[in-house]
Amino acid sequence: MTEKIPLLLITRPRKQSEQLVDDLTERLGGPPKFIIHPMISIKELKVNLPKKLINPLIFTSQNAVSILSKKTSQRGEAYCVGLKVANLAKLNGFDVISISETVEKMIGSGLPERCTYLRGEQITTDIASISTAKIDEYILYTQVLLELKNKTKHQISKGCIIPVYSENMANHLVNCLSGQNDFITVVCISNKVSEPFKKHGFENIIVSPEPTSEAMIDALAIRL
Repeated sequence: MTEKIPLLLITRPRKQSEQLVDDLTERLGGPPKFIIHPMISIKELKVNLPKKLINPLIFTSQNAVSILSKKTSQRGEAYCVGLKVANLAKLNGFDVISISETVEKMIGSGLPERCTYLRGEQITTDIASISTAKIDEYILYTQVLLELKNKTKHQISKGCIIPVYSENMANHLVNCLSGQNDFITVVCISNKVSEPFKKHGFENIIVSPEPTSEAMIDALAIRL
């Protein structure tokens, strides 16, 4: 009897979803069985940037790197969270001087007295309120939540695995999957991201051993 191949539902914005499929394909030696159904889209916001940003710059998302790179020719030193963010920053001409696995580790290692944080409207950790550094913040984008289509609901009703990378998405999924969670496994990047699922009675919750993209790939690969 052939073992059933788990279905992977990827809800990240399309670019990140496709990147996740590529990473898993490389890790598994072949593509997983998957559906890409973005439930978040990235909307750029109007922002008045100064003629010169205070260096170093802080990037915690690839979206921030991409958007800032289009909005200004300014470059400089950068503190990045995650290898993918750092690699994209380097590709766009920034001088990456620090790469941390998580926001908390970046803050713990110490930030310069003055710096600039380029970010999205929705954040899991408020760097400015935790760090003692004086941080200029500019909000470059917002996450627009998208609904789960009926066709996809039908496909996943037989069971699926959903990777979840943010608390914002966790809360959105809880609302969209109300009453349909018995055959769903959520793989969360951190305990904080898993909390909405625990609160609403999801039984199949897996938390990545480390809050990194690489650890998430490992956690997913084991189950695909």
